[in-house]
Amino acid sequence: MDTHQCDQAAYLSMLWHRLAAQHIALGCACAMSGVTVTLEDFEHDIADYFLAQSEREGLTEVVDFLLVQGPLAMQPQAVRDILQRLSNGEASAAVADWLLPRMNRTLQSYAELHGPALAAPLLGGSKAWRGAYRGEV
Repeated sequence: MDTHQCDQAAYLSMLWHRLAAQHIALGCACAMSGVTVTLEDFEHDIADYFLAQSEREGLTEVVDFLLVQGPLAMQPQAVRDILQRLSNGEASAAVADWLLPRMNRTLQSYAELHGPALAAPLLGGSKAWRGAYRGEV
């Protein structure tokens, strides 16, 4: 992995931690039709999605990376763990090249749906957060 990939993974890790902190701070549990969904539910869904997609594409190196800590169902914070290992440079360039763009799209989409409003003061708001990642001031 190169430095840019590690930086991107570190940004995504901070974004995910920020969203988790927001959900805890606000006592948030997203609900739809009487069903409550927590951040941990999203963690498993996101990780399962990446696992299924990499298996369909026959990317055994990505599958092995995702499952190195054991079955995803047994990993309480699968997304956080994956991002931490990526930011530590524990993945090959091929694994990072496949995972990072997909994780970026997924987590940015999640942040837009579940994060604070663009101008919200909580942790700088998502507009400020995205600007810092892109190098905007």
